[in-house]
Amino acid sequence: MNLVEKAKGLWQTKTVRQAASLFSVNILGIPLGIVTNIIVTKYLGARMFGDYKFICSVFNFAALIATFGFFQAGNRAIVLSRDKEKTRGFYGALLIILAGLFVLMTSGLLLFIHFDANIAQKGLTEFFACVAPLGFITLWGVLYETVLPADNRIGMRSRMRFYPKVGNLVAAGALYFLARNLQWNKLLVILLLYNLTQLAVYVFVAFKLKPSLRDCKERIKEIAAFDKSFGLNVYIGSLFAVGLGYLTEILISYFGMDNTDVGFYSLALTLTQPLAFIPATIATTHYKSFAGAEGIPRKLLMTTLALSAASVVALWVIVPPFIKFFYGNDFLPVIGINFIVCIAIFLYGLADFYNRFIQANGQGARLRNASFVVGLTTLAGNLLLIPRLGAYGAAYSRIITGAVYLGVIYFYYIKTVKEIRKAK
Repeated sequence: MNLVEKAKGLWQTKTVRQAASLFSVNILGIPLGIVTNIIVTKYLGARMFGDYKFICSVFNFAALIATFGFFQAGNRAIVLSRDKEKTRGFYGALLIILAGLFVLMTSGLLLFIHFDANIAQKGLTEFFACVAPLGFITLWGVLYETVLPADNRIGMRSRMRFYPKVGNLVAAGALYFLARNLQWNKLLVILLLYNLTQLAVYVFVAFKLKPSLRDCKERIKEIAAFDKSFGLNVYIGSLFAVGLGYLTEILISYFGMDNTDVGFYSLALTLTQPLAFIPATIATTHYKSFAGAEGIPRKLLMTTLALSAASVVALWVIVPPFIKFFYGNDFLPVIGINFIVCIAIFLYGLADFYNRFIQANGQGARLRNASFVVGLTTLAGNLLLIPRLGAYGAAYSRIITGAVYLGVIYFYYIKTVKEIRKAK
């Protein structure tokens, strides 16, 4: 068989097509997001861009807290379901649960805003109170990101990520070139632009999923049962690992005179997106095949490592002239921060790759335990380094945490593989 025939045969494999589709959409989304960021930073300026990213960080953190493990439980229920009608019922039940979580999340945000001294110091109290309900859209996005891979809806998940980027770019461009001199609240306009574009796509996805409310009470009970046995373990772990990661940008704000450093750190993370997409895309498209497997295929692992390492080097070369040309001197600190963050995201990406294997095999307690270690490392590093070094301290802390995360998750991966092989 020649190379052309092998390539054709490989392309006919569903997981390969899905991986190529998801990776292509993610790669295409990167320049769209970066160009949108360039327009937004020019529209808002460094300080207000930091305010914008700070608010987004609070929304992300609040959305993570508000899930209470139900979305992870829904993921488990759907991945084990072999009945399409029952799966539609799980989607319907999750939307009902989402509505209830919206009320809790919005109430919690309003309480936080009222009592938080940092928000008052930054002059954002009244503004934040007005936009707090928009955090629900972030919560809805978390739901889809969590459950769609379980149903092998890789294409839908790709489109869900891509369409808002196109909409944001078109709207931000029109806003900047046609209406930048109008006396509007620029921060409010950008937040509405971003969130309403996301909302339109999420409503579209809901129609495509065709959720069913038939036997809704029974489906909710099943999700609640999975929450107790699996979802809560992953949720508690996420609070420590992912949640304290979101808390990083909030801590940068707390130790800064304004939110400018929040914008710098956030922008540095944005520019590392290719590093996160490579292992995430490959792991997501192989998620179902990981369940019950005796380990991650060596070829798959080596491909992931090679692509990720090459991306690190490419970003180190490209980012400095890119920042200087498109963002200007006000954003030069992003170059140094990005150099450090690239190493951290490489470590995180590899660890997440192993994480997906463990999750696909239902080892929620191990993911929870690993997340405890990662979260405590993140918190300790941030509290030690951010007060002294600001955004740079957050970047160094992320490298330390990435190394710890990879070590812990690999240890649990080896244990999981040994148990699977022993059971067979």
